[in-house]
Amino acid sequence: TCSPSRSPIPVARPQPHHDHIVVLRRCAARARQVHARALRAGARQPRLWNALARAYASDGAPRLALLACLHMPVRDMYSFPLAFRLCSRLSAFREGLCLHAHLHKLGLAAHVHSLNALLTMYFDGGQQESARRVFDHMPQRTVASWTALLVGLERHSRVHEAMQVFCDMLGAGVTPDEAALVGTLSACTHCGCLEFGASVHGHSVVRGLGLDLVALGTSLVDMYAKSGAIHISRTIFERMSRRNVLSWSAMIGGLALHGLGLEALELFHEMMEVGLKPTAVTMTNVLTACSHAGFVEEGWKCFALVKEGFGIEPTIEHYGCMVDLLGRAGMLAQALEFVEMMPVEPSGVIWRSLLGAASTHGDLKMGELAMNRLALLEDPAAGDYVMLANLYAKLNCWEDVGRVRTRMNDSKVRKVSGYSSLELDGIVHKFVVGDRSHLQSDSMYEMLGAMNRVCLENSNAKCCYNRSSELKTSRFVSLEQLDEFSRSF
Repeated sequence: TCSPSRSPIPVARPQPHHDHIVVLRRCAARARQVHARALRAGARQPRLWNALARAYASDGAPRLALLACLHMPVRDMYSFPLAFRLCSRLSAFREGLCLHAHLHKLGLAAHVHSLNALLTMYFDGGQQESARRVFDHMPQRTVASWTALLVGLERHSRVHEAMQVFCDMLGAGVTPDEAALVGTLSACTHCGCLEFGASVHGHSVVRGLGLDLVALGTSLVDMYAKSGAIHISRTIFERMSRRNVLSWSAMIGGLALHGLGLEALELFHEMMEVGLKPTAVTMTNVLTACSHAGFVEEGWKCFALVKEGFGIEPTIEHYGCMVDLLGRAGMLAQALEFVEMMPVEPSGVIWRSLLGAASTHGDLKMGELAMNRLALLEDPAAGDYVMLANLYAKLNCWEDVGRVRTRMNDSKVRKVSGYSSLELDGIVHKFVVGDRSHLQSDSMYEMLGAMNRVCLENSNAKCCYNRSSELKTSRFVSLEQLDEFSRSF
């Protein structure tokens, strides 16, 4: 039970000896012995109970540490930060709410370190609005307060809000620390805001935070790679004075993402030469590189290394990479055999990968099998129906195409329109085919019309409108024009 205002420990006058606190600081393993003595003596001094809770926590006994926090006869301002962190670690959010109430009852609600820990606890418990209210009502804020809010928002995919917090932080005259910079870069990575990420990079340089900070350097490598600037990413990686396995994994993943499979594999071998052991994420990136580059034999070797070479239990992601590798190579029979021999139950992602490969290579039997297996696990998405319809269309099975479209409509599944995006002045603008909702759409279509006329004059039909539209219906012949449309903006 959790009742911070009451304690099952009997109240008594004797005060604990100073020696108990010294023992706890020097030897956390003696915590149980000191705890028993404190109970027998009816100890009430907060300093002793705080030391006891910290000793339990450092000795790998977080539950006992939290119990010590909950059963404290008397608490002070130093009791709550650890207690809130323990509630986060153990997902003991009901107890955290009780402690929050007791914090107010004791008149300690202005203690910034307690509120910082409380803010993080609410984010860990998924109570984002409660976390925001804690921040908004803080009488004073430290850099840790801003960082906790920023990181919490980013972890819950509220990336634009996290980026705004970074701007507000600078506006309030607070200098971001490494954790705040890393959190902001992660937000930029998720929404593809290269320009904003580059400005964060510039801010770190001005502050004198160099690439000797591994976490910051790794975040920059990841942000630039996933935002399309792979050459900048590689340059930063090469200039990092210290790298850990996350740094190598990020760079390998970035190269794989850009189809630079050979470079990714070379970097992987270089990583092993320096004596670093890859993680499960590293091997996923390596297998992805093999898949994108079409290195089937090398892919099999790397997959064998996952368990036999590095002692990593293969995950569904590793199996998925192998299915994708075989599917891209047109080895659909081998891919199906691999799926059927997997020691784990194939997920929808596995069957979706096989469906995509079947659609690409025109294997009707495999495509129908993959779609049926996928439908047994989850409701097919719009893209799944589209892949199957495209497969039928490729084989001129038009009645089946209509049947798939009807099934898609009956399921009330709608295809999500493809879009192109462009970042300008820190804002990401999205453009959909035939879109006229943008405030500057008239200017953009005027520019695009001028571009179209130039293309026609030079007989470059690839970048032109469908002539039947006569520049009025705003209909494009392919998604390639989307990029030109966004660039005209």
